[in-house]
Amino acid sequence: MPRTSTLSGIKDQHPVCSYHARTLNFTALKLSDFLSRRQLDRNEYYLALMRPWSTQHQLVVGLPAPLRHTKVFLLSSQRRDFDERDRAVLEVLRPHFPALYSAAAARRVATAVATGGDVAGELVVLSSSGTIDFETDAARELLTRYFPEGHGDRLPETVESWRRQQARRSNGDGSLPSPAEPLTVRRDGMQLTVLHLGHTLLLSEEPAALTCREREIVGLLAEGRSNAEIASALWIAPGTVRKHLENVYAKLGVRTRTAAVARFWRR
Repeated sequence: MPRTSTLSGIKDQHPVCSYHARTLNFTALKLSDFLSRRQLDRNEYYLALMRPWSTQHQLVVGLPAPLRHTKVFLLSSQRRDFDERDRAVLEVLRPHFPALYSAAAARRVATAVATGGDVAGELVVLSSSGTIDFETDAARELLTRYFPEGHGDRLPETVESWRRQQARRSNGDGSLPSPAEPLTVRRDGMQLTVLHLGHTLLLSEEPAALTCREREIVGLLAEGRSNAEIASALWIAPGTVRKHLENVYAKLGVRTRTAAVARFWRR
């Protein structure tokens, strides 16, 4: 099997998916409608994703969707090709698939709202493929402000990488997963916390909290102490004081000692 990073381009080698994307006609089609047996043996998609599973035949039907978010049903067979009766049955069912997909998305939204009903925060509801089914206006604003690279109908890359890591927690040896680790991002003295709840992300924003040690250091700053004097008073190294101050500046959204003291006492 090729590396995962190469698979996105292989989809374009599937002639049925390419036909759907080119014509926006999502009718049920067989792989053999496009490729002979000899052509199939040279096709990248077949070599990467079908031959390892001894799959020889496919019947494919698509759902109307933006090209950036392809939705298809792939029915595979190892022995015989699909016949015209199989195609006719799928064509009869095809008009119902978009409604079923929309109903599933609506159920995810309803479940998310019910789950978050007693919790403070903004909701983002994801489809099974990781695209955004629903997000509150405030949630979109938070994602845009903390991750200015933009996200469209998908999560910002930082959030998506964290979400994938959370999903892998349950794929171990069958033991209970460790508690979910929230994603925490600080910006301009504020802190965004993201929790992962199944198909739902819960976002909340609050002023960035200082640790007990950081509050001690700000208190000594207010007395006019130097880094060396603070280090001596707290029995820590001057370099540790400097690191704590960097964290304080980031959390309070300031750049100077005087501004840190002023911002801290206004909180």
